[in-house]
Amino acid sequence: MKKIFLMLAVTIFITLVTASALASTYLANTKSGIFHYSDCRTIKYPNAAHFVPYESRQACIDDGYRPCQKCEP
Repeated sequence: MKKIFLMLAVTIFITLVTASALASTYLANTKSGIFHYSDCRTIKYPNAAHFVPYESRQACIDDGYRPCQKCEP
């Protein structure tokens, strides 16, 4: 019973930590100047401080970001 509770608590914690970054459609990397879909396989830490969430592709482009060549947003 303790193992099930612990697994449930860990799952909830991970969901809460990643939910804010994944709620947006796009994530722009301020270090590389590239924007990605929020679920792009090249993003290892979506909650890192250098990722900025965006709701539209055009907003990313207007702010000077270029699209990722892997996920092609």
